[in-house]
Amino acid sequence: MLLVQIVPAARAYNLLKLMAAIDSYSAARKRKVFIEYIMIGGVNDSDEAAHQLGSLLSGRQVVLNLIPYNPTETKADFKASREDTVHNFQKTIREVYNIRATVRREMGQDIAGACGQLAVGDLKRTSLSARKVSLDIPDIEELFTVPVRRLVK
Repeated sequence: MLLVQIVPAARAYNLLKLMAAIDSYSAARKRKVFIEYIMIGGVNDSDEAAHQLGSLLSGRQVVLNLIPYNPTETKADFKASREDTVHNFQKTIREVYNIRATVRREMGQDIAGACGQLAVGDLKRTSLSARKVSLDIPDIEELFTVPVRRLVK
């Protein structure tokens, strides 16, 4: 699956330029850059994906934060990576590529407040409905890539 299918806003960012910016920033600031990676079950959590990511980040001044996917009410039919899959992914990144990798602890899923669960479906039922705003888009990411927002009178 292509990255732009998961994160439409990624169309605007060339990966090589992004990596060059990370290198430049970390060198200028003499600091590590935190990279967040959402683990989606069966999509980007394989051993092959771990090696691809490890290879991409190898030698760079980064800390990798692995975030298990939290289900949302969007059209995407994604699921969270299994806990053992996340830990094997982390182990590969750490042991093979010597990259510091942490796993974000899951909290707030029971109230749809976990990382990544701010979705347009939730917004429609809450604050935006009071303002009578209709969003004809399936995910909050597309607010910035697809101009289909309209006001309802």
